[in-house]
Amino acid sequence: MEQYYKARIKVAYEDKKGNEKWRGEEYIVSGVNPTDVEAKVHKFLTMSDFEIVSISVTKIIDIIK
Repeated sequence: MEQYYKARIKVAYEDKKGNEKWRGEEYIVSGVNPTDVEAKVHKFLTMSDFEIVSISVTKIIDIIK
């Protein structure tokens, strides 16, 4: 059964001085388990320098668009 998960990501970027910094981003991902969510995040994010910090189940029932 698919559920909605919140994936917290750290993304590397370069500031104005050329230093590498990290910023946090969050994504809601539909998946059957955390491994499935991890695979979907890697497929969605084409940037090479990011790290998955956490994946947790949400209480979201559905997304209305």
